[in-house]
Amino acid sequence: MTKKDYIVLADIIKNNSTMANLRRGITHVLITGTFMNSLCEYLKKNNPNFNEIKFREATGEILNQQ
Repeated sequence: MTKKDYIVLADIIKNNSTMANLRRGITHVLITGTFMNSLCEYLKKNNPNFNEIKFREATGEILNQQ
């Protein structure tokens, strides 16, 4: 990965997160659905062989149908 990749990943996280006020204090949380969509979009642009379904299964976002 290059510096450019890390900058893009940081922007994806920043643009898909919010602050939440929980009982234990304020915390930073990701908005998972939009984060995953943005991340997969970026990964597809950089790798034509990227398998989005396999990736989402590996992250536990979707269940493997096997």
